[in-house]
Amino acid sequence: MKVGVIGCGGIAPYHIQAYQSLKNVKVVALCDLNPEKAKNLAAKFEIEKTFRDYWDMFEKEDLDLVDICTPVSTHARIVCDTAKAVPAIFVEKPMALNVSECDEMIKEVKKHGSKLCVGHNQIFSPHIQRAKSMVDSGAFNLFSFRTTLKASFEKLKEYNLVSPWNVSPKQRGIIWEVCCHHAYLQLYFLPDIKEVYAVGSKVKYPVYDDFAVLLRTTGERFGMIEISWVSRETEVVYELRDSTGRRVQIHWESDYMLEKSEDPPFTVGGVARNFFVDEKRLLQKWARFGIGYFRGRKLLPLFNLISSYIESIKRDLPPPVSPEDGRNTVNLLECIEKSLDKQRPVAMNH
Repeated sequence: MKVGVIGCGGIAPYHIQAYQSLKNVKVVALCDLNPEKAKNLAAKFEIEKTFRDYWDMFEKEDLDLVDICTPVSTHARIVCDTAKAVPAIFVEKPMALNVSECDEMIKEVKKHGSKLCVGHNQIFSPHIQRAKSMVDSGAFNLFSFRTTLKASFEKLKEYNLVSPWNVSPKQRGIIWEVCCHHAYLQLYFLPDIKEVYAVGSKVKYPVYDDFAVLLRTTGERFGMIEISWVSRETEVVYELRDSTGRRVQIHWESDYMLEKSEDPPFTVGGVARNFFVDEKRLLQKWARFGIGYFRGRKLLPLFNLISSYIESIKRDLPPPVSPEDGRNTVNLLECIEKSLDKQRPVAMNH
């Protein structure tokens, strides 16, 4: 299978590594408006061809799949163009700037018979899959799902983990760049969300950078999202709570999953017991982080998604993350932004 990549920014190397880890899959060409950026990335991964214009790449290379790693504002146009020339497309999350663009992309893909997968890769984490299996099997009677992200945009930028356009209103800012992960996860566990209520502020940047969201469903379950890019600490935690008070936490950055069930430390024995439990968990947490760091753990969800998509192409099956899934996520993001702007709850129509 011959793959072409459009966009040679920060996320592209991770995609290329995933493809190069698969048998019978080869990245044969890169495309970027900045020719030097494309050539430098091509040299790093020993890729032969580079292009400035993707139409030129489509014409000269017989591609089976195109991977789009460009800013979200370009997704709709590039996907619609690519659908005319290539049978399969993988586009980075989020799918588009708004639901209208998603609808146009779905229309064009269906019109030309192309297959489209959206890069919401976090559901392919083994911990997320394990938690979902627990819920689906009835072993964990999910009552609420809370996702939290705290980080410093300035620190992330210092280590080249983000770009200035991530806080640009043109790209829809932090809601689209970061909250898209949380929105998709919430829909994965709570597909029947009916109302969104968000509160927050533009503390440091021209976009909402510190906000919280409450999600009501048609049943008793509910979801919560907390996002801050103005925090001095870094924390990414997903917590599931069941109707009996059990809590399962997934610590994303350290690739760690645990169940919180200690008794309150109201006695000396309770304090001692909880202390040793916490110390053991701390050791396990950093051990997992170290193993993941050297083994490239952060690539695993992306690799699992891309390999699943490649398999779906070979077997002519639906993509693992469909364009309709991507559209639903953008719909939720729009509801969150609208609720923040209007300062009131917003009904979510599926």
